[in-house]
Amino acid sequence: MKGTAINWCDNTFNPWEGCTHVSPGCANCYAEARDCRHLTEPVSHWGKGAPRRVMSDAKWREPLNWDREAAKAGTRPRIFCGSLCDWADDEAPAGQRDRLWELIRQTPHLDWLLLTKRAANIQRYLPDDWGSGFPNVWLGVTVENRQHGLPRLGVLREIPAVVHFASCEPMLEGLGEIDLNGIHWVIIGGETGPNARSMDTVWAKSLIEQCRAQGVAPWMKQLGKLPMENGETLTMPDANGNNAENMDRWSDTLAALKVRELPKVDSDVIATGVNETELRRIETELGQLAEGLESEEAAKELDLREKFISAERRLFMTRLERGKILAGYKALYGPIRKWSEFCRIINLPRRTAYNLLNTADEAEAETPDTANRAKSAQSGRKESSEPFKYGFDTAVDKIVAFANRVVSSLPEAQRQSALDAVMDRLGAGAKPIHITEELIEAQPDSYRITPCVPVASEKLTEVAA
Repeated sequence: MKGTAINWCDNTFNPWEGCTHVSPGCANCYAEARDCRHLTEPVSHWGKGAPRRVMSDAKWREPLNWDREAAKAGTRPRIFCGSLCDWADDEAPAGQRDRLWELIRQTPHLDWLLLTKRAANIQRYLPDDWGSGFPNVWLGVTVENRQHGLPRLGVLREIPAVVHFASCEPMLEGLGEIDLNGIHWVIIGGETGPNARSMDTVWAKSLIEQCRAQGVAPWMKQLGKLPMENGETLTMPDANGNNAENMDRWSDTLAALKVRELPKVDSDVIATGVNETELRRIETELGQLAEGLESEEAAKELDLREKFISAERRLFMTRLERGKILAGYKALYGPIRKWSEFCRIINLPRRTAYNLLNTADEAEAETPDTANRAKSAQSGRKESSEPFKYGFDTAVDKIVAFANRVVSSLPEAQRQSALDAVMDRLGAGAKPIHITEELIEAQPDSYRITPCVPVASEKLTEVAA
């Protein structure tokens, strides 16, 4: 759901609905109370053996939209998964957890906050490619008390993740001295809703102090419906607890609790994660594009693909490197009309692609062959190499590109006249071919519209007399 009342995240996402109680923190579960009202189905989704309700495809598409919005805005929304379920539930619907991991892979601009009370299940249900952790996944466990909550921290810190966090909500007792080694973020909150249990602000203050001492970011979510201070009921402006998270309404004695900080995440880790996600997509789609190639061409394509992905993984590739790889792909896909699709897959504008091809061509033209270099070194004098010759397609591309650059400098009214004059000087054997939709469809890689020249909807071709 886009937008949420949970103040430590931006959106919530639930792959399914339903769960089973595992510890005292579950006693007054708001998600179970919601489910008992049967707002979606006339059956319960809570308890061992109860069917979990899988969310609709429309719900599953929502994070994809959030990711596109985040990429455009340059933000990183925090997505809590899940407010109505436990992602590490033993009774998760078949296939849905794998579907969740794939969705997470497809949304690198979102930070997914995966919270569980089933710490012992985390390692078992991580994906095979987890490695040192997904750059956009924060792993967290609920720590409501000492008996059940603190042991979960020990399990969590042994599992690699970009962020480890503890949700001490509902905080049911003081946690005493706590080892926060390997923990990056601590959420603190009292319980709300019917039958809420009290939280003492002394417990919260102690935990915040320990966070400060151990370099951990604390986030005070709320006081809860029935807060206490040193064992005495704390009077709030709203007796129903609706101001439990409104810090502006808290008394001055609670100033130490008015803190909401986020953990620091290495931006390089995020950048690498976004890049890796995009590279996985490109690698997969290039493999699909190569299907149907003959064995020799397929081997060439695989070599080019490995070089491309390897160079891109360095987060930097020179124009010449890129141009040489593109030249190889142009030779493969140009004749079978897949060049445009290749450019789409790697997100490369065709105008940029042709500029890079020119860079590779020029470098090749300026480089003498190996034999000439050896002979030149032995004689101590420079020898010219054989004159460089362009292939037909490359020659035409260069002529068109040059004509575009020159003609674009003229007033628009003179451009067509200039092209006509060029044709006259080339001789009677040269004539313009007027571009039609049928011709473009038949030869998509030979005709392209360039934004700088309105008259570029014609291609000049010299025909032998």
